[in-house]
Amino acid sequence: MTDGKRMHWAAVPIMIVQGIKGFIIPLIIAFFIGSTGGGIGIFTLIIIPVIILFSLGYSFLYWWTYRYYVKDNELYIRQGIIIKKNRYIQRRRVQSFDKSAGILQRPFGLVRVKIETAGGGSEPDVDIDALTVQEANRLKRELMKKMDVPEETEQSQAELNVHSENEEHVEGEDVHQDALEEESTEVVDVEEEWTEAEPDDRWVLGNKRLFIAGMTSGGVGLVLSAVIAIVSQFDVLLPETFYESTVGYALSLTTTLIALFVVLIALIAYLISIGITIVKYGQFSVDKRGNDLIVSRGLLEKKQLTLKVHRITAVRYVSTILRQPFGYTTIYVESKGGGNAEEQQSTMLIPLVKRKEVDEVLRRFLPEFVFEEGITLTKLPKRARIRYWIRAILPTFFVTLPLTYFFPPFGALSFLIVIPALWIGHLRYRHAGHYVTDDRLVMQWRLFNLNRVIVPKRRIQAADVVQSPIQRFRKLSTFSVSILSSISGKSFEVLDLSENDGFDLKDWFSKQQQQNKNEEESIVD
Repeated sequence: MTDGKRMHWAAVPIMIVQGIKGFIIPLIIAFFIGSTGGGIGIFTLIIIPVIILFSLGYSFLYWWTYRYYVKDNELYIRQGIIIKKNRYIQRRRVQSFDKSAGILQRPFGLVRVKIETAGGGSEPDVDIDALTVQEANRLKRELMKKMDVPEETEQSQAELNVHSENEEHVEGEDVHQDALEEESTEVVDVEEEWTEAEPDDRWVLGNKRLFIAGMTSGGVGLVLSAVIAIVSQFDVLLPETFYESTVGYALSLTTTLIALFVVLIALIAYLISIGITIVKYGQFSVDKRGNDLIVSRGLLEKKQLTLKVHRITAVRYVSTILRQPFGYTTIYVESKGGGNAEEQQSTMLIPLVKRKEVDEVLRRFLPEFVFEEGITLTKLPKRARIRYWIRAILPTFFVTLPLTYFFPPFGALSFLIVIPALWIGHLRYRHAGHYVTDDRLVMQWRLFNLNRVIVPKRRIQAADVVQSPIQRFRKLSTFSVSILSSISGKSFEVLDLSENDGFDLKDWFSKQQQQNKNEEESIVD
């Protein structure tokens, strides 16, 4: 691989900074250990230069030995300082191409490239820290070329896109599809640059909705926890006399002032949460170019992810508690080989949109997942309601019983939380349901957030009906479906459907399986 390419030389300082970030906690510990006797300490003076020198040496050798190139529809990568590792990734296995320009890359005018493939793990299969925009675009063109598939091949591929209850058949299906793609020899390049030609369609998140997304993100709890954790460590950094006088003054304040102080901290956390959302999803847009969906976002760290439409297996709407009263929702897509840990191995397609606008957006970008407006879900039977109430109330006893035992009589007031828990259980019961047509399935449920998923029948890998002894006695059932998504697939379920509805849905899927089996046999004959 002597003719392979290296990353841009700026990868060395970028990796140095990234490496030092991993040593932040040890450095802080070393600083406090060294400063216990006054001054920085000889330990800190030794360990910091050693870490910097180690990061410098490792980063340079990693950059020097890392090579890559594309040849014969394969991406070749060689890496490793002592133990050499050669990787060969077939172009047809590439699921998504993620291009981002973080804080470290932007000063050099570079981007970071992440490539996901079928069967990849939780981390990207390929992660290249520093490429020029032109080189990233060239690599994207090489790996994301469109195949000009003949009409007979397309028809055969549709016939072979069958469903199975076992994993072996699922893998076989992918092999058939990949083989059909390889039958075509004529290759058509995608657009020369992502920004040169106008996309087929574009959706942009405006500033107004970006601000609303920040206000209703629900991330204030995490930020508040971080703020409280930081404030709790002030006693380590502040002089002891100052700390004691401050705490003494705080304890002498009236209850009103203490409450105002708590509200102030909560307000600061809320504003920080809004700021994080704005920075993360600023300049958000979705472009459709042929069979590609290109999702771009980020103010400080600009990210660009390319998804193949034909690899999307399900669409999911999620409405948080804060967004439900205003009629807003978030659209996620499940994609074979896609997804990330931040979004529960899904991919966010639209961060904020009105529920009444969802059909219009899907019609523009994913018409296969459009449902007629105003569909009426098949609700749960009334006998299932008490089971939802019990599930919501039971967890509250882990809080109320200890408080009642250790802090009588005021602890008994904690039983008041049973009332909102009962209401949440009622909402879960009222909003759960399903809707089915000849070729698609809608499932809806909620824990706190309201979830709705749309799955085409041909994308379902397995369907199950489960009944516990109590469910059999109550003539109820739980129905679940599994699809290909991220690294191991995903399952969605609705609890406590009527027994008849559960088995009717199983029969609906079984008929499709039998039909696909007959089609396969006719093709073989």
